[in-house]
Amino acid sequence: MKRVLFSVIIINGFLNVYAQSSTDYNYLGDQALQRKDYQTARSWFSEGLDSCNAYSIQRLVEIWINQPALRQSMQLPMRKSFNCMKALAETRNSDMMRLFSDFYKYGIGTPIDSTLYNYWYNEWWNIFKTTLDIAPEKLNSTQDSTKDKIPEKTLRHRWFYPFLTYTYSPTMPFGLTGGAYFNKIGGYVSYRTDFKSVNAAYECNNTSVPVIGIENPPYVFDREMWHSRMITGGLLYSVIKNRLFISAGGGYGKRDYYREIESTTDQNFPTGNKSEWCFNTEASYSGLSLEVGGMFIWKKLIALGGVNSTQFKDLDIYIGLGITF
Repeated sequence: MKRVLFSVIIINGFLNVYAQSSTDYNYLGDQALQRKDYQTARSWFSEGLDSCNAYSIQRLVEIWINQPALRQSMQLPMRKSFNCMKALAETRNSDMMRLFSDFYKYGIGTPIDSTLYNYWYNEWWNIFKTTLDIAPEKLNSTQDSTKDKIPEKTLRHRWFYPFLTYTYSPTMPFGLTGGAYFNKIGGYVSYRTDFKSVNAAYECNNTSVPVIGIENPPYVFDREMWHSRMITGGLLYSVIKNRLFISAGGGYGKRDYYREIESTTDQNFPTGNKSEWCFNTEASYSGLSLEVGGMFIWKKLIALGGVNSTQFKDLDIYIGLGITF
């Protein structure tokens, strides 16, 4: 009951104070609200988000709470409102802190989080109660007895979001990508390989095995195999906050090319076998790898993908699926 009472007091006071600084778009938004034209009101109040106008944000919150049918169309302005309120609340303005707690209570522009709601509500209460003429024992029996603090883990998650994904590509089907993002930016490190193992008895080029020649014994090239691995790292940049990132990075890649040689007669190779693998030094390559891609986040799931190239001699796609912690 006390929370409801004080919420009404503080919101009314908040409206009275900031109504004095309403700009034209706030005036036009209020007119639309009186006509119950909520879509138009939402459009006018959204203009105040460029300057983080507190009165505009308060009105948008009212529309969000009272008009559930409009919430889908209000996703973007409410994310902007959340970012504005976060900055305002961290200035320790008590009115802003009280309003900011409702963003976590109702899931406005951010997921519902009862821990953060209680934290910001109590931070506001600790400031607001000093202005009230209430006996200390009553204060202790109301809000202080239920005071919550942000757990260390939750506080860390306000800024730091680590993730890990399994990463696949046609040439390197086994890989891991790990990293973290911090609101607008982030970083990652990725390692991919095919886990192939080839015991090559000889070195060769595109036409022959020099140490054998072509007549000792006569042979032909048969199967071929690539052995690839790559390690990269790069930056993430948020296109939609905590939802969609684009990425760019680079690193080192190596692609080894192997060819099987098979004797065309009954004569064996010096190793005693009818066939052997050779490492093709002419076609193998290694060096700078570059890649671009993106990462999408839905709740705790992460999907990523992109393309990369080593020495600009190949083009390989990769995809990944994982979780954020």
